[in-house]
Amino acid sequence: MGYSTAEYEAARRELEKRRTQAENIQKKHHEEVTAKIPEITEIESQMAQTALSVIKALGMGKDAVSYVKMLEEASLSAQKRRTELLKENGYPEDYLKVKYTCPKCEDKGFVSGIMCECHKNLLKAKAYERLCNKFPIDRFTFQNFDTGYYPDSGNGITPRQRMESVFEFCKNYAMDFSKKSPSIILYGNTGLGKTHLSLAIAGAVIKRGYGVIYCSAQNILSKLENEKFGREEYQNTEKNLLQCDLLILDDLGSEFSTQFTVSAVYNIINSRLLDGKPTIISTNLSPENLESTYTPRIASRIYSEYVLLQFDGNDIRQLKTR
Repeated sequence: MGYSTAEYEAARRELEKRRTQAENIQKKHHEEVTAKIPEITEIESQMAQTALSVIKALGMGKDAVSYVKMLEEASLSAQKRRTELLKENGYPEDYLKVKYTCPKCEDKGFVSGIMCECHKNLLKAKAYERLCNKFPIDRFTFQNFDTGYYPDSGNGITPRQRMESVFEFCKNYAMDFSKKSPSIILYGNTGLGKTHLSLAIAGAVIKRGYGVIYCSAQNILSKLENEKFGREEYQNTEKNLLQCDLLILDDLGSEFSTQFTVSAVYNIINSRLLDGKPTIISTNLSPENLESTYTPRIASRIYSEYVLLQFDGNDIRQLKTR
């Protein structure tokens, strides 16, 4: 599943709106022209009658070929005369044509049963719009991630060197993303850029046409629990989480841990791994704390199947404030 039901519905409504607007404009043009040039109404009546005659002629047998040809010539002659009348009265030749936003599919979204590029672009835009409405995705990009905030001193690999490597991995991950990309976990203390890079990945992957669900672990687990026990209208949240192209769980471990949340986290992680669907987790928990907060079983699935990216350095939010 590339996109949510809501995004498909939003794209469908936009296509319908475009089509209706184009046809309404054409209708107004037609009313304007026929009021000024009554002869055009007669010509169009002849064209309609010719089209009907062509349909009838198809069942005439051998004589139909020459008859259809004659009718087609008459129709072309009528169209030519209509064009001449438009030009004589100061109108563009295509003034009476319906000008769809996408001439290829005529704003229907499909061409011969195949989704049109305009429909795909609409879905991308609606998905990006949805994410922007919930998170400041447009403010957190790879372009404005600054590794200069990380210390460049210390024994061995410095925090800056480590974060430069993490940054390059995340950027390449987004550029090369596919439905078979690996799952990754971003872990480290608060304020080190985990949310920034996960939002940057989300924005880049959506723009490439993939369906992304980005959510706070605390909020989504609360929503799952409320739907499960009837405290909130059922909205297929679990199904969407399991089926989207890329799931990003932000701030795992910030939620209040219960038997339900632990079970839900395991189900999400395990089901997506079994289906080969990539997941990104960001957490302030260390590997040791992750195991004690959840279960060794959950920790084992993550350690053995996820790419582990450690964030290092000082709290960037505090540094920026200073």
